[in-house]
Amino acid sequence: MSLLVVLLIYLSLLLVLAVISASETAIHSARDVEAQLLAAGEGSVARKLRAITANPFAHLHRALLLSATLNLALAALGLWIVTGPLHDLGWNPWPASAVLFLATVLLGDVAPKFFATRNPSVVLLGSLRLLDPLRVVLDPFTAFADRATDWLLQRLVTRHVKTRLPVTRDEFETLVEMRQEQGMLDSDESAMIHEALDIEALTVRDCMIPRVDLVLVSSEDAGSKVAGALEKAAGRFVIIYGETPDSVEGVIDTALWKLAHRPAWRTLMRPPAFVPETMPVLEALEHHLHGHDLPVLIADEYGGLEGMLTRREIADWLLYEAAPWRGEAAEIRELGGGRYLLDGGTRLDHLKKELGLDFDSGGIDTIGGFVFNQLGHVPKPGERIAVVEADIKVRRVVRARIQELELRLKAMPAGEPGMI
Repeated sequence: MSLLVVLLIYLSLLLVLAVISASETAIHSARDVEAQLLAAGEGSVARKLRAITANPFAHLHRALLLSATLNLALAALGLWIVTGPLHDLGWNPWPASAVLFLATVLLGDVAPKFFATRNPSVVLLGSLRLLDPLRVVLDPFTAFADRATDWLLQRLVTRHVKTRLPVTRDEFETLVEMRQEQGMLDSDESAMIHEALDIEALTVRDCMIPRVDLVLVSSEDAGSKVAGALEKAAGRFVIIYGETPDSVEGVIDTALWKLAHRPAWRTLMRPPAFVPETMPVLEALEHHLHGHDLPVLIADEYGGLEGMLTRREIADWLLYEAAPWRGEAAEIRELGGGRYLLDGGTRLDHLKKELGLDFDSGGIDTIGGFVFNQLGHVPKPGERIAVVEADIKVRRVVRARIQELELRLKAMPAGEPGMI
């Protein structure tokens, strides 16, 4: 084989390696393609780019496998060129090896990666044309390489050594902050990640429907009375109890009862599932609310009924955390002049987060419960209490429960009107 033919083969392999090296860098820069995706609309170019950015790891696996193969082939061919034809022409193997190595690194790695950082979308489309036809060959090899690596790790690493240490929450939050400072995450993305982390701290008590809002019916009531409660229930589920509301006998799905043409209510009563109020929401969702529509009942430390939780309440809570609704049903509505209209069920930690108010609650969770505890009796509309940072007025009370309050911050500019 002549030197010219060998060099042509070497340059061809070097060109393919340059494309693969650029592809690796472009895949890591896939986030920078988002603006171009929006500008491209829904055309064929946008679809191809989204196919890569949706699953960059599969594309990267193919690129890495092909890159390793090409590097091995170039190393073997370069060694043959240096010790064969070039040596026969009188070239010293050591300087020849250095020149060939530098040229390979510059043309096959450095220059392509520099170009890829400037034009990631162009490189991604170009690499797609090269790698897509090779998927049939490369994918089985990448899968085999993954399995072989796992097998070697299991055989070579002792059992008491952990091959992958878990990342703690603090470490992950630090990593997010570092990525934000480096410009790899914007403030909205960082806030979304922190909201997702906060889900871990949620308990079923945070999301439940409190006992006072549940429809409770005694099993000793007449069938017509129970049927009437099922018919008029605003919520989907009605709880049937025995001697006391804490002695729950079952739960009835009113929607299922109506679809079944309103049969005798006992035929559709299902046994309740209780969970402690301190159980994490994610655990309840995984073990108790997976695959069926029945709720779970929340028990307090004394075994009494505290509330009820369904998948809908969890979804509502998570959606509210991600995108708080500021409409008519919002828990905190600004009235102007430092005045706010509050739902009685507004949590004190939510008030602290939104308004900076830190009440000495003594274990009370909601603003309605706090006011009730401060007054020491069932309040009437118009009653007021004063705390260090605000004045609070009861606006509406239903069934011994405070449903609406008005709060005025004390630190007000001069001349602002007071709370009526």
